Amino acid sequence: MGSKGAKPRKREHSQHLPKVGTATENERLLHDEQHAVLDQMGVGHAGRGVKSLVVVVAVVLVGCAVVGLMAVMVFR
Repeated sequence: MGSKGAKPRKREHSQHLPKVGTATENERLLHDEQHAVLDQMGVGHAGRGVKSLVVVVAVVLVGCAVVGLMAVMVFR
């Protein structure tokens, strides 16, 4: 087993998480979810500029789709 003169193991301090339902815990969950979505899209480790570009492109595509749908409905 171990010898009597051996040093005892150091206790590792676990990271305490905030209580469920608090604002701090909700912010942490939102932050984790946002990172998970960005990782899934493939831009999780990209810089701020790349993320901004992705958002702008997505907004432009959605805007064009809405305008196109409205045009089809009006000129039908």
